[in-house]
This record gives sequence, C-alpha cells and structure tokens, in this order.
Amino acid sequence: MPPLSYIITAAVLAVLVAVSFPLTLGFSIILWYWLFAVAACVLATAGAFKIARGLQAPPWIAIALASPGLVWAANHLHGLLGHLNVTAFRAFDLASYLALLAAAACALRFAETISRPRVAFRIGYCILATAAFVACLNLLAFSMGWALTKNPAYAMAVRVVVIAGKLVKYGAIIMAAMLITSRYNVERWTGIVISLVSAYLLYESLKWLFVTGLPRDGLMTWLQPVIMLAAAAAVWRMGSVLRGSAPQRPAGGDQREALAGHAG
Repeated sequence: MPPLSYIITAAVLAVLVAVSFPLTLGFSIILWYWLFAVAACVLATAGAFKIARGLQAPPWIAIALASPGLVWAANHLHGLLGHLNVTAFRAFDLASYLALLAAAACALRFAETISRPRVAFRIGYCILATAAFVACLNLLAFSMGWALTKNPAYAMAVRVVVIAGKLVKYGAIIMAAMLITSRYNVERWTGIVISLVSAYLLYESLKWLFVTGLPRDGLMTWLQPVIMLAAAAAVWRMGSVLRGSAPQRPAGGDQREALAGHAG
C-alpha cells in the first residue's frame, strides 16, 4: 500500500478537481491537465536521480535515466517561448524518442546488474541501439530529401525495428521495476504501478501500428497526466526508499563498477 500521505494527497487532489469543474464551467481542466503534467515531470525526473543514487550508479546513468523528463521540460519551455517551428518540432520529437531509449537502456542495465548477465540483455541493447540509429537516419533522410524512406522494403524493416524497440523499451522498464522491488526493501506497489503504466503506454504506442482509423479516446487523453503522475509518484517513492536504505551489492564486485561496466 502507498504511504498514508500519498493517499491523502490523492484524495485532496480528486476533491479539488471535482469542485473546480462546476465553479469554472470546466475551464479548469486545462489548468489541472498542465499542473499534473508538470508535477509528473518533476517527480519522475527527481525520482530517477534518486533511484540512480540509491543504486550507487554513476552520474551518467542518472542523467540518462532522467533525460525523458528533462527533454519534455525543454520542449514545452521552448514552445512557451513561441519559437517552435517544424524543424524544432522534429528535433524535439527525435530527442524525446532517444531519451526514452537511453532511459530504457539504463533500466536494462539495472535489470542485468541485479540479476545476472545473459545473452538476452545484449540483444536488448542491440535492438535499442538499432532503433536509435533508424530514428536518426529517418530524420536525416527527411531533411536531405532522400527517397530512402519511400522504399517499401525499408519501410517494412523500419516498422519491425520500431515495434521491437517499443517492446524492449517498456519491457526493460517493467523488468527493472519489478526486480528492484523484489531484490531490495522497496514497497511492491511502486513496481506494480510503474509496470501497469508502462504496459498501458506500450499498448497505446502499438495499437496505432496495427489498426488505422481508430477514434481517439478523449477521456484517456485528459486522464493521461493523472496516469503519468501516479507513475511519477511511484518512481519518486522508489527512489526515496532506495536512498534511505543500503542496497546490497551484486555478486562479483562493487555495484558502482558493475553499473559502469557497460560503458566500457
């Protein structure tokens, strides 16, 4: 179960949102939407740093793990300044995608360190690296006007890489969350919430690849910041517990060296 303070905070927020709707004729939904989104970004970013610190990971892993939140903040800050054009939009879109891949690689590294090295982890790293390379190649091809992206064989190969990348990306986050909660003294609800939200995001990202013309669910669009805030609270709690305890070192050496070893 989440701490009592978390439950009280969630209940108070729910009451405030419910009361504000009739008083503002529903216009407050936009304010709440962005308040929840910003709060989720702050909690997830800070929580990622706390998790990396609690697991004695080197600084570059902490930065990579928190990079999705940092890129999201930079993207929306740039948009608020009124300088967002097509080029900047594509650049931030690529940066967001690469940041998620980097965070997934760190999660995969955590899972590998906590359990034991396996060939499957190496395959996962290769898939994430291939997905990053294809994303950069697509942007370059679009900028240079190459006809490569119009080739049916290339488009099919890209589709396979994108699907595999999404499966590895969210699968790594789920695996790392569950392993951390099972191997360390971390409340299980944090891993469950992170896993459920990751599974939901995986479903949302894959369904458009297989079925076209699906109507967008307006309710889920407005609820997405709430879902992300729940996941961010779980990340923050996981990081707080890890920082407050002394994680066990993996067999075979120092945990810092084990986490940093992949860089070599």
